[in-house]
Amino acid sequence: MRFCLLASGSKGNAIWVEEGPLAVVIDCGLSAKEFKARAAMRGLDLKKLKAVIISHEHRDHIQGVGPLARSLDLTVIANAATQAACANFVGKVRWDEFATGDTMNFGHLRVQTMSISHDAAEPTAFVIESDSGALGLATDLGAVTNLVRQRLLGLRSLILEFNHDYDRLMEGPYPWPLKQRVRGRTGHLANEEAAELAARLYHSDLKHLVLAHLSQTNNTPELALKAANQALKEVIEPIAAGQDEPTIVFDL
Repeated sequence: MRFCLLASGSKGNAIWVEEGPLAVVIDCGLSAKEFKARAAMRGLDLKKLKAVIISHEHRDHIQGVGPLARSLDLTVIANAATQAACANFVGKVRWDEFATGDTMNFGHLRVQTMSISHDAAEPTAFVIESDSGALGLATDLGAVTNLVRQRLLGLRSLILEFNHDYDRLMEGPYPWPLKQRVRGRTGHLANEEAAELAARLYHSDLKHLVLAHLSQTNNTPELALKAANQALKEVIEPIAAGQDEPTIVFDL
């Protein structure tokens, strides 16, 4: 399995996952043009792409879903509540549906869905498995639930939200109601919360830890990496994904 975060942050998210001749993308908050350009930057073959899976309906996750799906003839897959929340914005596409908790099969990729706490219609996180191991994708987490802890055990790679530094959020420009939303159980994870979870999930076979969905206003890669390294005592080298360019292509 290979994966690449084409973009990660509050202005757009897209995560490419492939196994052999088939690929899927989780979310597309980039324009279709930008998505294709970034895929080309990393040598990713658009002919492999079969589907866009939507985690939830916020614009930074669906901005380019409709144009991308129409231009590449992709199926768009979401749970019923998410479809209802974003269908008008996404426009005319070929829809498929999963029930949260289902596992979907795409060739040798198995995509397990799980419920998470976030202020969307029915947000989901994912564990994607192949013969080479499992990749966990958990962003937009308002709270770390027992379900999340259990489902993210035993991974080979983990993409985890490190959204904000608490002090920068509290001292920053956001109005108080927005600060409350970010910090609430349906908001986003702070660096220290994410780092604590990552430390609990760490095991000797964890190969990649990618820090994702960093706020450009309330966080920096340096702060997120510092929190991760302190909690994990540098037993793994985390990588901070960014908004403006894709990560490397990771190989399980």
